[in-house]
Amino acid sequence: MADDKINILLVDDEEALLDTIKRRLQIRAFNVIAVNRGDKALEVARSHPIDVAILDLKMPGMSGKEVLVNLKRDYPWLEIVILTGHGSFNPEQEAVYDQAYTYLAKPCELETLLHVLVEAYKKTVMNKNKIAMKEMEAILKTPTMQSAREVLKKLKELDTQPVRDKGGS
Repeated sequence: MADDKINILLVDDEEALLDTIKRRLQIRAFNVIAVNRGDKALEVARSHPIDVAILDLKMPGMSGKEVLVNLKRDYPWLEIVILTGHGSFNPEQEAVYDQAYTYLAKPCELETLLHVLVEAYKKTVMNKNKIAMKEMEAILKTPTMQSAREVLKKLKELDTQPVRDKGGS
């Protein structure tokens, strides 16, 4: 069922890479919406629930940087992974890049990407539901949490619960 899958927005103008990453993530129980332009990414985010975004920086039209700024403005809890093929990229050159969860170089090992997606989604759930790191660690430390898939399933359960009000407790 698509409801229990993690929703990934994948944005890259390289069609072959887009298709390859999409297929490899879908096999691993992610729901991937892949688009090749920044403006399309913003349209998708407005019409579909997104749990984590993966953005290329250099694209025709709207750049990954512009997409990052717009997504973080509209969905401040959303974690965004920058996937770039430009070795000269230095995130410290512009303050806007500190809004991204992390940066990965293309090509990226699938296991690295999977690990980063699990951690980014964990942070998205924490942001959205106002869960502290210690509390999240306690929730995920149960003996049943042995695989990344089990962790993602538990995170999705937490994410679909009503947002908690931390003010009164």
